[in-house]
Amino acid sequence: MEQDHHTQLIVTKVDGICTITLNRPHVLNAMTLEMFSLLQDAISKASADEEVDVLILRGAGGNFCSGADLGVLTALTDKSDADQSLTIINDFITNLHQMPKPVIAVIEGVAVGAGLNLALHADFVIATEDALLQEPFVQIGLTTDFGGTYLMPRLVGTAWAKRLALLGEKITGKKAGEIGLIYQAVEANQVESEVEKLVAAVRRLPKQAYAVTKEGLGRCQANGLEYALAWEKQQQPSLIARPEFQMLVQAKLKRT
Repeated sequence: MEQDHHTQLIVTKVDGICTITLNRPHVLNAMTLEMFSLLQDAISKASADEEVDVLILRGAGGNFCSGADLGVLTALTDKSDADQSLTIINDFITNLHQMPKPVIAVIEGVAVGAGLNLALHADFVIATEDALLQEPFVQIGLTTDFGGTYLMPRLVGTAWAKRLALLGEKITGKKAGEIGLIYQAVEANQVESEVEKLVAAVRRLPKQAYAVTKEGLGRCQANGLEYALAWEKQQQPSLIARPEFQMLVQAKLKRT
């Protein structure tokens, strides 16, 4: 097991699973400027590392993340400092969102503001039923960031996006599961077994097909049907030609 201990971010790699844990439990893992750089580095490495099959995002001490540390917000009053930090954030968010491999986020306790949006860039979010999710940006005079303005309407539609982003309504993990904001809400004592189950499920899938399909869902959402059909037409023949596909189809035919 490889382990890279930064005080504010713990990165572990075990048997193809890379886990990035936000580690400032005394402040509900509020993110600092230093953490942004550490996240940029860790996400970039996980994406490029061929030994990593799955990326898991977590928070230490029973909470996911309470958002950006308020010290960060006051530090960003200088326009050039703000620009620099937001460039780093946008870089790792893009990298996380477009990562060709499976990404799972685990929400326990609070996931608020930038912390919630960070988790929502995962392919699958598992939350405890009693977790607390909120987008309180507008209430403190800011706009949703960390890609939240892109994610919210796509995940839950405009009406719920407005309730969450404009009114800053607090919802439970259970409610988030019901409205389709996240993959699944589970009882607290079921979290680890559900994460293990999900990791096993995504690892059974053909990697290239997963990566290409994930890319297609992202690209085609932002374009029309015509674009989507053209994109699919371009991708499918090369996947059909791969030995992976031939092998899986042969195995299926043998079973029928």
